[in-house]
Amino acid sequence: MVVVSWARATSSSRRAAQIAAFLGADVESIVLDPAPGASRALPRSACLIVDADTIVAAGREMSGGENALLAELAAGAEHLFVHGFTESHAATLRLLTGDALGGVEALDAEVRFSVTGDRQWCGPFTGLSVPVPTSVHEARFVERSDDPRLDVMIRANGDPFLARTSLYGSQLFLSAAAEFADLDERVGRETPVLSCFSRLIPLMMFLRGALGRRLWHNDKPQACFIVDDPYLKKDRYGFLEYEKLLTSMRRLSYATCIAFIPWNHRRSSRRVAERYFSRTGATLCIHGCDHTRGEFLTGDLHALRAKAETALARMQDHTRRSGVAFDDVMVFPQGLFSTQAVAALKAAGYLAAVNSNPVPSTVPDGLALREWLDVAVSRFSDFPVFGRRYPREIAEFAFDLFLGRPILAVEHHGYFQSGYTDLETFVTRLNALDERIDWTGLGAICSRACVTRTDERGDVHVRFYTDRFLLSNDTDHPRRYLLMRQLSRGHGVSSVTVNDRVWPSTCEERTVGFEISLAAGETAHVRLRSTTGVEASPWRTPAMYATKAMIRRHLSDFRDNHVDTSRFLSALISARRD
Repeated sequence: MVVVSWARATSSSRRAAQIAAFLGADVESIVLDPAPGASRALPRSACLIVDADTIVAAGREMSGGENALLAELAAGAEHLFVHGFTESHAATLRLLTGDALGGVEALDAEVRFSVTGDRQWCGPFTGLSVPVPTSVHEARFVERSDDPRLDVMIRANGDPFLARTSLYGSQLFLSAAAEFADLDERVGRETPVLSCFSRLIPLMMFLRGALGRRLWHNDKPQACFIVDDPYLKKDRYGFLEYEKLLTSMRRLSYATCIAFIPWNHRRSSRRVAERYFSRTGATLCIHGCDHTRGEFLTGDLHALRAKAETALARMQDHTRRSGVAFDDVMVFPQGLFSTQAVAALKAAGYLAAVNSNPVPSTVPDGLALREWLDVAVSRFSDFPVFGRRYPREIAEFAFDLFLGRPILAVEHHGYFQSGYTDLETFVTRLNALDERIDWTGLGAICSRACVTRTDERGDVHVRFYTDRFLLSNDTDHPRRYLLMRQLSRGHGVSSVTVNDRVWPSTCEERTVGFEISLAAGETAHVRLRSTTGVEASPWRTPAMYATKAMIRRHLSDFRDNHVDTSRFLSALISARRD
């Protein structure tokens, strides 16, 4: 991929190169020399990105003007992406589109994008309406004529925003975005996921469509629906009825996971466990330890490890009592956790964590956008925290799919107050985004989470996120895989094993890398080991704390099973609160 600028590299061209490199493209940035007679030869490339100012400025220096420049650009690239239009570029825009588009104008604060392009280019966003926050300033193209040669792929409030046409035999894409996203900018914990849609996704769509499997992507998207808090004492918990849930799961072939509170490890009924969980697609994961307010928000690393290990021990006891296995994946209570909690989970041997906000609560200034966009946040102790979200805005899940993230949705028992129609509607809409979605358990999802790209030799590059990783060759021929795991500063890997055999690896620029060759249908079990240096402190629960935890659990259960399900009690409590 080539990014072209005139006289100097602009911030916009640097950001375009940054985004392309983030996706795994081989990027070359070229600055055209404005000096008279200077050579301005361009290498041939799969795709080329250029801003409107460069077209105007370089066109002035060529004998044939902008037409000659555009012909030269098209001759050197199969796909062209032109951006950076302002009101002064009306003539250039008319030239590029055969008078179909005649300018660019600012839009009001309230903007909704409609994605009308085909799935090859727009992927899971195809056919969706995408809202953006009112704080984001957007623009639109002015449509002068209805030219059938102009394919409008994204509209902003009904007007063209991303359009495609042909130019001297190449495919030409035009974006009305005022700027590209800066992947190094800080993103706050509460930043809406769709806030960077216009500054990021249209360019990414172009790159993915033009470069295909040469970019990082996820061929095997996976999904799971998580329900927080229920235990397995009766046939129902609050509004959640296990029989109806499992009937719905069988009908639509989706998977659920109960985020189980370890404090309840002695309260499950073996009959309920065997009937609804032992031989079905439902699984359990770990939801805190006692599920007290902010129990993983403290900075005491040793106490946190002890608490994490206590939660594991309770879940193992629950398995012995109920016969139901669990995934060693943590869901933090109330979504609150510290950076030390992440280190504690790694030291205790957890596979991963899942949270509605994958950024620790003690990091108020957030992360760099590139870290925020990754499949999982692994900056802290090289331990992955995957994001999950409530099933409200389907475009947010399309965003996750587009970036190669697993699809993790979450709700509580109150979601089922009106039955299972809302859940089934959500599952159906989600499956329509990508027919390849595989519904499975949370542990399976985390242990297989990765993105891949294929190089010119046919080797598959794999970027994975957990210390226990499963890689399968699902093709009918042998393949060579080049695996990599990014490490944070100050951390390292003491050993790599593949199928329990010590494996040679390298560690350069905070990335551990190694090669595996797999026969058709073969699976590799990868394990990374590191020394954490975190010892657990003896955690003896103070009597007062234990009493408070017990009272909290019983009150929460009473609320979920009796108050919430009773119109009279719910109304009484609401009136009392008012």
